[in-house]
Amino acid sequence: MTARRAPVWLNVAVAAVATLVGLGVIEVALRVCDVDVASYHAIGGFTVYDPVLGWRLAPGRSAVFRGAHFSASVQQNAEGLRDRHYPYERTPGRPRVLVLGDSFVWCWGVAADECFTERLEAALAPAEVINAGVPAYSTAQAVLFYEREARRYRPDLVIHVVVPNDPIENVIGPGPRIRLVDGRLADPAAIAPRRKAVATEWLQAHSRVFAQLTYFVAVGRDALRIWRASGWPWRTATAGAADGGYVPGGALPPEGAWRLTEALFDRLDADIKADGGRLALVFEAMARPMSTRLLAYCAARGVPCLDLGPVLTAAVARGVRVRLWGDPHVGPAGQAVVSEAVRGFVEQERLLGFGALVGRGRDHSSEP
Repeated sequence: MTARRAPVWLNVAVAAVATLVGLGVIEVALRVCDVDVASYHAIGGFTVYDPVLGWRLAPGRSAVFRGAHFSASVQQNAEGLRDRHYPYERTPGRPRVLVLGDSFVWCWGVAADECFTERLEAALAPAEVINAGVPAYSTAQAVLFYEREARRYRPDLVIHVVVPNDPIENVIGPGPRIRLVDGRLADPAAIAPRRKAVATEWLQAHSRVFAQLTYFVAVGRDALRIWRASGWPWRTATAGAADGGYVPGGALPPEGAWRLTEALFDRLDADIKADGGRLALVFEAMARPMSTRLLAYCAARGVPCLDLGPVLTAAVARGVRVRLWGDPHVGPAGQAVVSEAVRGFVEQERLLGFGALVGRGRDHSSEP
């Protein structure tokens, strides 16, 4: 007598249940063993959706951020900043600095105690230095974030770090678009689109198995992309930014992108002044035409500014490995260089209320 074969649907159901049970067992094991959750992507692993900002840092998120040549533990506080908790109320006698920007400020790929904002707080004691950087933020997102959240810290000084891709991302980036219409800024008329599906975001936050699987998939996909482009991953990793002398292309963004970016700076400056603080701009290494345009803006508006390009270039000439290996982001040694440069800038320009501002809009690129 021939055995009766089970229906296909039953086999599929049994396989599905077995898979779910297996994943459940692995999930429990990862939690019992307290295996660190790893992420290969800053947006995927450390942010949540925000209908106005597009994305913001996930409050209370703790995970390991791993790249091809770095591994850094990331802890984000309950307010959604990669920093310790700071109360909104001020402590008498302690000046307060808030730093806005993208992954440069978030300190991509380095430990928290190596970050330039942490070093800066120690150097400027008793001042508090709050890290409000969010990966991939444009100028528009930085402005909106200040208006919605960061101004609640009532900083004396807001340092906004400008990177070369900011002007372009303000007009064609994935974040919310503030438009310049007849010389006036118009906020986004619609909610920002999601970069991650709702289910993906939930699983990333609640499942260690999912986080690990997405990590391995991302690593594999990136390795395959690099292999197709160059043959071997480690060959690419030793090129480009590996020598620490990374400077992006020299073409200026379109004039419309610049005008929009400058209007956003004006809005941020007005917001900060209305709150009783002051704005300073610090810009990453960039092609000379771009830094020249920014210096001209600062001089015309009386905004203190610091060009990090020559500072970082001088450090490379001294043998300092400014960048992460195979990555354009600033590494631990570069973070120390940036911290010292910003400290000197803040003290020389007297930006924390110790006397009147001097030399506003100067190029400090020749300073150590």
